[in-house]
Amino acid sequence: MRVIVLSALLLMPVFAVKPAAQKLLSEAQALATEARQTYKAQFPDKPLWREAIAKAQQAAKLDPEAPEVWKVLAEIYTDTGWWSRAEESWKKFLALSQGGDPQPLARALRALGYLSYQRGDVKAAIDYFEKALVLEPESEEALAWLGRIYMEQGDGEKASHYWRLAAQVNPSDRNKYFAQQALKMSRYGSAAVHAFYLGYASWEKKDYANAIADFETAVRLAPDWVEAQRWLARVYMEAGMPAKAIPHWQRVIELEGKKPQTMHFLKLAKEAAGVGVSAAGAFFKGIAAYQSGDTAKAQAWFEKATEADPGYAKAWRWLGRVYYEQGEYRKAADAYQKAVDLNPDDAGSRYFLRLARKAAGEE
Repeated sequence: MRVIVLSALLLMPVFAVKPAAQKLLSEAQALATEARQTYKAQFPDKPLWREAIAKAQQAAKLDPEAPEVWKVLAEIYTDTGWWSRAEESWKKFLALSQGGDPQPLARALRALGYLSYQRGDVKAAIDYFEKALVLEPESEEALAWLGRIYMEQGDGEKASHYWRLAAQVNPSDRNKYFAQQALKMSRYGSAAVHAFYLGYASWEKKDYANAIADFETAVRLAPDWVEAQRWLARVYMEAGMPAKAIPHWQRVIELEGKKPQTMHFLKLAKEAAGVGVSAAGAFFKGIAAYQSGDTAKAQAWFEKATEADPGYAKAWRWLGRVYYEQGEYRKAADAYQKAVDLNPDDAGSRYFLRLARKAAGEE
């Protein structure tokens, strides 16, 4: 008998929206459609949206038990970014529909989490993102935000937990990187973790002064933290202070061994300490192009190196070499002359200067 009664209940039709409420709801939907087509940016105080909201709210008063009414109202609030109202309306829709899609409510909760974070209410932000995860356990956005917030708070253990889950949902380079770093961060204490993340946030804004100060703090608190040493060296390079980057690149090598990339950056920092990062960077790119057999590209990079630092004798010598090999003997002679003028003790450049002049018909 119970089975028969249950089956009958399941087959019962869903009650329709009351006619008066349905009329208002249809008018609200028509206004919402017109608003989407009319405005480039959607806000609840725009005339069409304001009228659509008013009609949908009237429909909700006339028929507060109809799930469809709350769904339309929630969609309008979502489209206009009125997230607190969207949250309330999606909750009522889900309660009345008993089986609706929870994804829109989760989206509203994530938006409220972001807004809370923006105004500095971290506790509320965490609460919203955690509620969103209950509805969508594999939300990469919510997982990443919780990972980020806990990193900023210096809680490496919780940050590691959420970044690891985010990386499982989407193994992107960003998620894997922070999952690895958060795990390492949990070993170095909250103060070092907090300083590291502040440094990273400043670096994102290209605020090198604050980034350096924060990474310096992280390195001081955790001198064996290779990633903090690496980021400090990197920021010094980007800030145009390669000489200060050298000891930190050396420390990275001490901690993790002689990896090709780190050795390259140490060599670049040492070279840039004398001629500047731009000139040294162009010079090494020229060397790489030459070694790969692309002399035209090598020439372009060596020219950029000499433009960045006209007193870069080594770059002038290499520029003379590629000019010579391409048969541009007059240009080669001029480049070698620059190298000799800048470094009179460069016997090699003096020798090739004579060869270039002779090939150009000057001797």
